[in-house]
Amino acid sequence: MKARIFTCLLALLAVMAMAGCSDNSAEKAAEDMLKQAESLFEKGDYTKALSSIDSLRKKYPKAIEVRKSALKLYQNIELKRAQELVESSDKAFQTVNEEYEKMKKTVEALKEKGEATGEQFTNLTLLRMKRDSLKTIFDVECAKIKYIKKRMKEVEQ
Repeated sequence: MKARIFTCLLALLAVMAMAGCSDNSAEKAAEDMLKQAESLFEKGDYTKALSSIDSLRKKYPKAIEVRKSALKLYQNIELKRAQELVESSDKAFQTVNEEYEKMKKTVEALKEKGEATGEQFTNLTLLRMKRDSLKTIFDVECAKIKYIKKRMKEVEQ
């Protein structure tokens, strides 16, 4: 009887040891994926970095501490992407807006003389639409940055 209990305890310990090892190896693999995502982020490859984090979350759902670090990295990547998009859309908006204002003055002057063509009105409208689209992108990304920063503060608390 004692031999049977001893054998069962030994088997239970072996199973626990194997489970502990698999948890450690899973945690290590998750950490490696996180390091890879960090490296991709530093290189500016945001899409691949985010994809790597998504894979980490799916593949290692029990690696809680690594997933917490991955969430912070995910937020930093999204913040950086939004900041870069704000910058580029603002520059494009400024350029298109200047072009629009010049064209608008020209078309209005021609309109007063009765010399404006339909094509000029169409081009003016298309340029205004492009300008408005860039402004919308800028506004959306600014709101995204504000939201990400708010969420980052909430996570810190």
